[in-house]
Amino acid sequence: MVYDIDLSDLQSAMTPKGYEALSIKTRYLISYGGAGSGKSYSTAQKVLFRILTENGHRFLIARKTARSLKRSVFQLFRDIISKWGLSDLFIINLSDLSITCKANQNQLIMSGLDDVEKLKSITGITSIWIEEASEITQEDFIQLDLRLRGHTEHYKQIIMTFNPTSSKSWLKARFFDNIDKDATIIHSTYLDNPFLDERYKQVLHDLIGQNKNLHDIYTKGIWGDRTGLIYPEYELIEELPEDYEFKTYGIDFGFNHPQALVEARVTKDTIYVKELFYKSQTLVTDLISFMKRDGIKTDSIIYADSANPDKIQTIVNAGYRRCKPAKKDVLAGIDHIKSKKLYVTADSINLIKELESYSWKLDKNGEAMEVPAKLFDDALDALRYAVFTGEKIKISIAQAGRRKHDSFKEYGSAGGFSGYDSGNMRGF
Repeated sequence: MVYDIDLSDLQSAMTPKGYEALSIKTRYLISYGGAGSGKSYSTAQKVLFRILTENGHRFLIARKTARSLKRSVFQLFRDIISKWGLSDLFIINLSDLSITCKANQNQLIMSGLDDVEKLKSITGITSIWIEEASEITQEDFIQLDLRLRGHTEHYKQIIMTFNPTSSKSWLKARFFDNIDKDATIIHSTYLDNPFLDERYKQVLHDLIGQNKNLHDIYTKGIWGDRTGLIYPEYELIEELPEDYEFKTYGIDFGFNHPQALVEARVTKDTIYVKELFYKSQTLVTDLISFMKRDGIKTDSIIYADSANPDKIQTIVNAGYRRCKPAKKDVLAGIDHIKSKKLYVTADSINLIKELESYSWKLDKNGEAMEVPAKLFDDALDALRYAVFTGEKIKISIAQAGRRKHDSFKEYGSAGGFSGYDSGNMRGF
């Protein structure tokens, strides 16, 4: 079968800097900058361009976790393929996250760096794209770099895309503080993206009046210094523990902003949290479908954004009868979370990104105010709903139990009220 592919008007579909990147052939292509600059979209376009116009490709698309790839880069490729009217030209395999071009058998293979066995089985790699490169370690990068070897018909390249969230990043030391003649660096901001909507541009512009660090990272696309972070201390874990006092879920509704769902397991001194759902342009029915697919039990305790009672009722009507409005005392909730040791699963990619940028607003003298900057806080709001509301209710139940117990003291213990048993809160 002969396929007629017309890419003559490709320039009009790309950002200027994205189109410029098509001709860059250095081994390392570093595409970094602010939010909304089109870095990832342009990179996906370049990869597809090479897949369509060159032969012999096995292009590896990597990210820190396999789970994060499916809902980000894999979907992005599907969207662009559809938009270009090329759906009939590709075989899209949902089970192993691969995309094959029928015309030349070129492949896109996706793998998280946590999926070691799959990564070992991938041979003959011709180029690599590392999305959200700031998530990975330098050792991760070295291992990927070592895999890109051998003779290939076309140039080999590692593309890395990321926001410059921390000036302490190994990426800055490796590619910015020292000159690498085989690396090309492209910097972009929202001003370089002619396809970005005006409302989002205004959101980024307004950061200058909220927090200088966030403005530097997401508006100007320059290295941040973690100044004024609300949750500067946390540790990564692989899985949620089985030993805990109680478990809750938190939901922050959104549409243009991501809709977020997290699971929290809490003890007296610790919080363990895992991001489960984080996606924009989704309805509450999409979230409910995910909850059912993910096996979240209908009797689970769920605390959701109280500003959306209609959405809470929709979740209740779907069988999750214990979905309740969350307490929205922001400062008290933040203080409560900060009073415990915070552990986050390593695959909670968006939650980790939020932790690395969630900051206090700064006054004109650069001093932190007791007001969080409202940007990239969706999963963290869901975390606050789950933990703060859950523990407040647990404490209220315990206090009510003690009061009832005290009222029966004069009757003795025989046949009377036994008081509050904290063990009953497991799974509450």
